[in-house]
Amino acid sequence: MGAEFLEVNFQETAGSGDGYAKEMSDEFNRKAAELYAAQAKDVDIIITTALIPGKPAPKLITKEMVDSMKAGSVIVDLAAANGGNCEYTVKDQVITTDNGVKVIGYTDMVGRLPTQSSQLYATNLVNLLKLLCKEKDGNIDINFEDVVLRGVTVVKAGEITWPAPPIQVSAQPQQKAKVQPTKAQKKEPEPTSPVKKLVGLAVGVGLFAWVASVAPAAFLGHFTVFVLACVVGYYVVWNVTHALHTPLMSVTNAISGIIVVGALLQIGQGSGIVTFLAFIAVLIASINIFGGFTVTKRMLEMFRKN
Repeated sequence: MGAEFLEVNFQETAGSGDGYAKEMSDEFNRKAAELYAAQAKDVDIIITTALIPGKPAPKLITKEMVDSMKAGSVIVDLAAANGGNCEYTVKDQVITTDNGVKVIGYTDMVGRLPTQSSQLYATNLVNLLKLLCKEKDGNIDINFEDVVLRGVTVVKAGEITWPAPPIQVSAQPQQKAKVQPTKAQKKEPEPTSPVKKLVGLAVGVGLFAWVASVAPAAFLGHFTVFVLACVVGYYVVWNVTHALHTPLMSVTNAISGIIVVGALLQIGQGSGIVTFLAFIAVLIASINIFGGFTVTKRMLEMFRKN
């Protein structure tokens, strides 16, 4: 999602080797405080989670840092149960500082976010079951080579295996962000000049006037409707956002159905040319109808939960 790690310009191991954080040195904390102070002026949301086993939560966000934040910013202190990482944090309360920064110190986030909590817990259970039954054959295999299974096993074959031996966690080296090559910007199509539009309009009006002067009166009414339909159809298709093309195709099914009805009425007129043109109209309109229903079905399936 575009997030980046912030590195403290100080060499010190932050882990204790067993997967938990350890208390850092004063020099490291000073360097980290400088980094937090600089970031607090730019960010809108701060979520703190730092805890040291057996000790109160370290104060990482000072009052001065909060006072430098923009009005409307939010700090979510998930370490509020142990005193909080922010100096403004009040356990189980939401306070607003003088400069308009909200500090959330709720300790019952699990109860306040039941759906998210259930999803996270269920995901952990599913992954644990996958480790217990890797072959998916219903047989549970407790493999002590897996540090996760070893750590959660209390008794195996009647033998107490708790507590598990300590594990050493090696920090994964941070990978450098890959620099994406900049893509050449697409040139926007140049708008049609007004002169060309006027010339095209003049030619169209001239052709229509010529047809109107030589065609029978009965044909002229149908021809007028045909020309208007072409104009409306052109602007409906080309002036509509691409995201609306799929529902637009669904709507045109009704129009295509009317075309099929009209063409079927003309097939039996007896003239070979009329019959041929009516057959072509039925064929093309039918393709549009079946294609429209197919696209509509695929579009609706995108909104269904499996």
